[in-house]
Amino acid sequence: MKKEKVLEFLESKKIDYLKLGTAIFEKKDKLLCLTFLYAENNKELIDREKEKINKLIEEYVNLKDIKINIKYQKAFLDEDRTKLIIKEFLKKFYVASYYALKEINVIKNENNLKINISFALNDEEIANIKIKILEMLTSKFFYNFNIEVTKVEINFDGLSEHKNEVLDNITMPLLVKKMKVKNLKNIIGEVNENSCYPYEFYLNPEENIYLCGHLESIEKVEFLKKNDNTPSIRYAMKIKCLDKTFNASLFPSKKNLAIADSIESGIDVIMQGNLDLFGRELSFKVKTLAQCEIEEYIRPQKEINKIYPRYKIVSPMKYEEISQANLFDTRSECDYLKNNEFVVFDLETTGFDYLTCKITEIGAVKIRDGKIVETFSTFINPQMKLPQEIIQLTHITDEMVKNAPLFEEVIPDFFKFCQNAIMVGHHVSFDFGFLDYYSNNANYVFYQERLDTEAIAKKNIFLKSYKLHKVAEALNVSLVNAHRAINDALATAKVFIKLVEKFY
Repeated sequence: MKKEKVLEFLESKKIDYLKLGTAIFEKKDKLLCLTFLYAENNKELIDREKEKINKLIEEYVNLKDIKINIKYQKAFLDEDRTKLIIKEFLKKFYVASYYALKEINVIKNENNLKINISFALNDEEIANIKIKILEMLTSKFFYNFNIEVTKVEINFDGLSEHKNEVLDNITMPLLVKKMKVKNLKNIIGEVNENSCYPYEFYLNPEENIYLCGHLESIEKVEFLKKNDNTPSIRYAMKIKCLDKTFNASLFPSKKNLAIADSIESGIDVIMQGNLDLFGRELSFKVKTLAQCEIEEYIRPQKEINKIYPRYKIVSPMKYEEISQANLFDTRSECDYLKNNEFVVFDLETTGFDYLTCKITEIGAVKIRDGKIVETFSTFINPQMKLPQEIIQLTHITDEMVKNAPLFEEVIPDFFKFCQNAIMVGHHVSFDFGFLDYYSNNANYVFYQERLDTEAIAKKNIFLKSYKLHKVAEALNVSLVNAHRAINDALATAKVFIKLVEKFY
């Protein structure tokens, strides 16, 4: 059954205020699941007409022994959600265009949305992706869309030549498949889906999605509402989906309170609701919930840590410094330095939270035979406007990063640079928070041993502060232009060599 036919039928019955989101037929269970979308100002109309529409659809389908589940969802958009929808659409269906995306700006004025998008694509690709984005938005939402797409020239010669080769290892969304559930028993509300993406598929907040997993624990929590300090109840749940555990909250209505009280842990559940960001983690707010049985799920195989024969976008540079002649060119007598290779790195970012902030610069140096031999340095386009306080701190401006490569384009080169080396940083948990999060999303995992010069310094020397410039000062290491990645990485490398030679 084609979506267009269903909509044509409804329009013939003068029902022109719905769009068909999904139409899924589960052959095994003889179940047809339809999701209709409506404009936010039509909720009362939908509530009045729901039964009539359901009967019309059943008469139209008219298939014996086929069960039909119909649900209705509000098709709501604001500026941030519009950006998210476009990014997720590109990431799922047009991955090359997703990684060529440079910027999205959205202006909403009542029922009109003006969308400006810039891509590092050629004219033909831009014309095609503009049509696809417009088709997607108009098929789901009740707004007037004005989309303008512009081309951004890339200043990195290697990117255009090797774009497809670099991107062929970064297509995780295309490999994700849905988890299947069966034997649904509704507990709170009505669950009409028997499949959903794994929790690990979602990296950002999202509305009206389904998640499933094993209910490991459920706890009744009493709290006071912020607005009026009236007592209320929520149920805090921990759900394990594959090997990921996430938090979920159920706020039952008065009529569902007794039902919520009866829910016990140790069952498989499928839930519909919103995935929101609370603090540093995504948490799920439950709207409907059903007990189920989760069928065996086998992850699609994907290649990780792909090493290319040569650097594509960013190549290392040989390190040369006059001051090295008397201090860092001499082969170290320390066996630990002589027998291991190290990469000392530093990141600059748009903020402190890797879930909401982006990387703007990578700086790294390689230590071999106890001396600095190479550097790796590049700006990263964060695809967002830089906060003013970050510009003041790092002196990195929007102009400096606007034509820089994306993190996904650079990570194959940086991983190659770090291969087989022990990784070192100062207060390295911060940098690895960002590096692990964004590199894992691009199918690169850093397994190497990790060392922290801050921890080594705290163990061996007494200082009032262990910030990099204070440790460098104590060890007579120069730090010029702090809060620029390559400068901090160089200073950290020299601090590391001195600490190791003195205390290992």
